[in-house]
Amino acid sequence: MTALRDRVAATVGGVLAVPVDSVTAAVSLFDLPGFDSVAVVTVLDRLESDFDVEVDPDEIGPEVFESLDTLTDLVGRALAGPTTTGGTR
Repeated sequence: MTALRDRVAATVGGVLAVPVDSVTAAVSLFDLPGFDSVAVVTVLDRLESDFDVEVDPDEIGPEVFESLDTLTDLVGRALAGPTTTGGTR
């Protein structure tokens, strides 16, 4: 999970033009300079592009962007693919 977390941090840092160390040290992504609603959309778009995944819209909420770990978990679930219960994601 560390490699995935590092890649997600690099993506967030690239979008916000802040050092990756700032992203990994942030308690909340919302504390990072420039992390606003526009940045949320841009980060999500970039993550989907970088990881070649589509995030289930039902999984997108403010809590997903609360921390690097919650955002990494979202990407991890998208990489895992569709669930086996309840059809597709």
